[in-house]
Formats: sequence, C-alpha cells, structure tokens
Amino acid sequence: MPIKKRRVSKFKSVVVLFLTGLFWVSIHPPCSASETDPASGETSLEMITVTAQKREEDVQKVTNSITVLSDLTIEDASIESTKDIWQYVPNMSTSYTGARSHYSRLKIRGISNASFGEPAVALYIDDVSYAGLYAFNSPLFDIERIEVLKGPQGTLYGKNTEGGAINIITKPPGNEFEASVGTEVGNYDAWRISASLNTPIVENKFFFRLSALKSARDGYVENLFNGEDIDNQETTAANARLLFTPSDNLSFDLKFRIYELDDDGGFSILPCDKTQFQSATGLTGLDDFQTSTNYVGYSTSESNATSLRVKYEWDQFDLVSVTAYRDMENKDALDGDFSPSALYAGINTMESESFSQELRLQSKDSNESFKWLLGLYYGDSTETCGYVYNLDQVYADYYSVPLYTEMDAASGTMDAQDMAVFGQSTLRFFNDALGVTAGLRFEQSERTLEDRQHRSIGSETIFTDDMEQTDSELLPKFALDYRINENLMTYASVAKGYKAGGYSYAVDDPELASFDPEVSTAFELGLKTEFPEQKLRVNLVGFYTKVDDYQDRVELSATTVIQANATETDIYGFELEASYGLTETLSLNGFIGYTHAEYGEYIDPMTLVNYDGNRVTCIPEYDAGLFLEYRNRFGLFARAEMQYIGTTYFDRGNTQEQSPYALYNMKLGYERETWDIYLAAQNLTDEQYFVEAYDSGTSIGWVGSVGDPRTISLTFNYRF
Repeated sequence: MPIKKRRVSKFKSVVVLFLTGLFWVSIHPPCSASETDPASGETSLEMITVTAQKREEDVQKVTNSITVLSDLTIEDASIESTKDIWQYVPNMSTSYTGARSHYSRLKIRGISNASFGEPAVALYIDDVSYAGLYAFNSPLFDIERIEVLKGPQGTLYGKNTEGGAINIITKPPGNEFEASVGTEVGNYDAWRISASLNTPIVENKFFFRLSALKSARDGYVENLFNGEDIDNQETTAANARLLFTPSDNLSFDLKFRIYELDDDGGFSILPCDKTQFQSATGLTGLDDFQTSTNYVGYSTSESNATSLRVKYEWDQFDLVSVTAYRDMENKDALDGDFSPSALYAGINTMESESFSQELRLQSKDSNESFKWLLGLYYGDSTETCGYVYNLDQVYADYYSVPLYTEMDAASGTMDAQDMAVFGQSTLRFFNDALGVTAGLRFEQSERTLEDRQHRSIGSETIFTDDMEQTDSELLPKFALDYRINENLMTYASVAKGYKAGGYSYAVDDPELASFDPEVSTAFELGLKTEFPEQKLRVNLVGFYTKVDDYQDRVELSATTVIQANATETDIYGFELEASYGLTETLSLNGFIGYTHAEYGEYIDPMTLVNYDGNRVTCIPEYDAGLFLEYRNRFGLFARAEMQYIGTTYFDRGNTQEQSPYALYNMKLGYERETWDIYLAAQNLTDEQYFVEAYDSGTSIGWVGSVGDPRTISLTFNYRF
C-alpha cells in the first residue's frame, strides 16, 4: 500500500509549464535582469563569483555543476537551516529520522549519506569539513553565500567527497562598523532572535565579527496520548571570528562556532497508514500531524568547532593552511514501539571529536591561462555510539523486572584516519577558449571498531577482538571545456569518487558488521549560457554515475540497523536551471531535476530477495522549482515559490512510497535602507509528506518522519 495516496498534477505538466515559460521569455525579451538591487529596485545580470574551486571565479566559467545561493537569496527564501537548502537545488534532497540530534541523509544525484560510515555529501563551513553524519542539522545565520557542488570533488577538497559538497561561506570581518538585529515570531509559538556585530579593532590590521542566534518553537506533531506536542525545539548558536592581517601578503583567520539544540522534544514520527494504526491501537480518529505514544522522548545536541586559516601570498602562488578541531555530543530518546502500548523505549547516544589539517599550494586567482592546486590532508576522528532499549510497563511486567530494565543494548567506538595527496590543474589554449583540466587524488583510509559490546536480558557479550581495515584508492579527474563565446560554454568531465568503508557497531556477526568502500565513476556533460541583452541565464547538464559496492541502510530488525554493500548501482539524469529578469522589478528563477537510480544485482543478506532493477531507496525521481520575485525601488517586496518532488521509495522492494507532492510558499515585505519587515508562509496547503519511513516491526505497520506543516511568521530586521 502506498504511503501517500493523494497526488498532485503530474510531473509532465510541470515540465511543459516550465519549458513554455522558458520559450515565452526567450521570444519576449525581458526589460532587465535576473538579480535585483534592493536599493534601486532594478535587476541586472551580474556575474556570480564563487570559491568552490578554492579561488574566486565566475560560476559560468567553472567546469562543474554548481548551484549558488547568495546572501540575498538566503534571506528572501528564509533559509534558516542546512535542511532547508535542498528545496532550491535540483537533484538534491534530504531526509531525517525525526529528531535534530539524530543523523540526517543528504542526497545529491542518487548518492546518499547513510546511517553509518562516511557521508557521501560533505558539508563545509568556511573551508572546514563538518563530515559527521550527525552534523547536517546546523542552524544558518550571518551567511554570505552557499555553493552546492555536484559529483566527486576529491581533487580540490581536503576531506573527500563522492557525491558532492555543500560549501557555506559566512560573512567575513571587515574595516567598517556594522551591526544588525533580527526578530521573528510565528505560529506554534515560534520566535527567533539573531544579531551580528562587525568592528575593526586596529584599522586595516585586526578585525572582529560576532553573530548569534536564539530560537524556539512548540512541536508540530500532537500526541493524542497526553494531548501535548512531541517535537518542540530550542536552539542557541554563535559564531565569532578574528581576522589579523599583519602585512599585505599574510592573514590569520580564527573562527569559533558553537550551537546547542536544547530542550527538544521527541521524534516527529507518524504512522504511514492511519487506518492500520487506528485498527491496531483502538483510536477513533487521527488527523495529519497527529500520533499517539505513551513515551514522549527528548533530543539534545551540542557542537563546538575551532579553526585557524593562515594564508601567505607570494608573487606567483599562495600557501593556505586550515587547521580545525571539533567535538560533538548528541543524545535522544523515543518510543521504541511508536504507539500508545507501553512496550519499550529507545535511547541513542553519540560522542565524537575530530581533528584535521589541510595544506594547499595554489596559483593566483588572476592567473587564468594556467591554474593549479596541490594539497595535503590529514584527518583523525573518534566516534562512540550506543543504543539502549528499555522495557516499558507491559514488557517489564511480562518479564517481572523493574520498569525500564535494559532489554537490548549495544555500543562501540569507531576511529577513522584519512591521509590524502590531491591536486588539479587547468591549462587553456587558443586564446583561452579551450580548457583542459586534469586532477588526481591518492587517499588512504583506516577504520577501526573498538570496545564493542552487546547486552540483552540475562546476557552480556564483550568483543575482545578489535576490527580494522585499511583501504587506499587512486582517484583521477579529467575535463574539457570550450568557451564558444563570452556567454556560451560547454564542458565534459569524468571523475572517480570514493567513500571509505567501515563498521556497523550494532550487530554481532563480524561479516555483517563490516562494509567495503564505495567507488563510483561519474560522467557529466554540461552547457552554460547567458543572454545579457535578454537578461537570461540557462544552464543544462546531463550525468551518468556507476557505483560499485553502493553502501545502503539495511534493517535487520526493528531495533538493529546496519550498513551493507549492494553489488552496483546505475544512476543517470539531467538538470536544468534558469533565471530571468522579466521586467525592471520582476524576476523568475527555476529548475528541473531528474534522477534515475536503480540497483544492479543485489541480494538482500537477510531475505535473499534480489532487488535487481528496483529504484534506490530515498531518492526522489524528479524535482522542480519555480520562484517568482518582485522588488521595486519604493521598498515593496513579494516572493512566491513552488517546489515539486517526485515519487520516493522507502524500501528496496519499492512497495512503500511517498507519492509526488507540491509545496507552496509566499513572502511579502517592505524594505528600507536600515530596516525590513516581512510576512511569510511556508507550506501554504499544509501538505503532510514523509521524508523517510521504516517498518516498525509491530502491528501498526510503517512509520516515518514528516516535513514541516504550514508555518506563518512575521520578521523585523534592523541595521545600524
């Protein structure tokens, strides 16, 4: 039975609408551009500068598919968390397990993070890798730009990234005094306060920037068992940055970043089939965003990160050093049977710390004809994880033991060491029209599982033998690009991607505990175009990726999850992104993405079912977005958004699915030089959709975590 029966208009209709709009705009030249100057209210087709390839360059000249979200777009679209980014990037999606402290799965072009091991999609904040699977629910504020890169990036980035990278750049300290404060209130008793301060300490030499955030809201999911909300949230976060430039060619950039997800409630997990849930529990009514659990649970997370970036500039090249240390502690609890039956409760814990050192020697940004980069990377991290399932009243009485006696528990410590040498160069010919890019990365990864133990009622097993594996891989990249003219470029690339192997601590069988590295070969063919007179920008890319030993999440039971290797996976698709300036005050942006990801010969280790040809789990088939924005010189602002997400399967048998759905957002505002006020609504139709689902193992059937319901907010910003 499908998880979602209600369907919206077919994807074909969205494609026809999008392409019709593209054709209309191309034959009716717009009056202005695709980006708006808030001061003048006029639009212009401005160059978008990115640092995705470790140097400042025009995004339209980069031989890679990149989606860029500027600081203005981030504010206009109300992007406040890393989990909001996917709505504005083709072929990118996210799913989460219902609590911010638990792991999230980022997916780009069918390559997915999973529940154990290395993330395939890397998160970078100011050149520092936040690689842990539990680090993808970070609050965002005081952001200058977000760059989302698709495909392997190992020849440019210290920490390897197979599926893509999210590169977040915060606003840097500067010479001018600046200060701002923002307040937001909304339904569900939501409130948010943010502030930033930039000040020079010694003019032209020493600068300081501080930004902070505090927010809270009531839960979106109502628990019918006690009439209270489940998933309330509270966030505290701050960034501090010191920039010291003792000379024109030397800089020290010291950053501190902390955030705490405090006083969060339980997991926002709902039954996928309301009728089955009501039949199993005896409930007489169950609406959207409602469930019934006797145990509420909680969720907490604390993270601290410190980094130092040192840059020394010579006449012909630059030396960059990035040193980072990060620690994180997460704990959460949930109703293990997801129902009002008092069977058992689950508690998850995770503590981690990591250190990394990256050195890069690279050519000057101004050197267009020959660009090069050489790098060294070392990373060392330790992560201790554990889970405990405690007996609730019914099972405690059955076993004649005290309430919340341990039923099942496991823990282990995983150490990871990575060492890499990487580099990439681009040489241009024929008056810089033709570019040839070659890159290479050698990586060695060592994974160790220690202190593993498993406890259940009446028994305890301590594994005295540690598990260890060391792997290495050579990862080449090759690309060609041809600039047909100043506004038209085509390119083709092939790159090898790699994700290290590792261990699942929560299983006794050593054969099931270990999983091998994932290796991919990614092909990309792209076209980047600009029509300045028409104020039109259109980028089109097609891709094909073959993945060997695809790492997948496998549920051995309702309480035991492991990582396992599928034999192979084939992935192909396309992306279309466009932006238009329809008039002096009106702009239109949009995208269409399609991803076909299917398993090869893949026999489930538990059921022995062959999933050959089935769609890969948790990968939407397609997505699309249309964003219409109005801004005039008198301060009036309006924005309308539509996002459309295609069919997503939650099981390898492709029997449990989230049907296609659409999300609609609106925002109205009035903007002045020193202050702004906005009224915004997200998910206007109050659509309930599942982002991840799993078999509960009980009579209630499948359960899953859901996206946010309709939210309404009023925001006021003031700049000093």
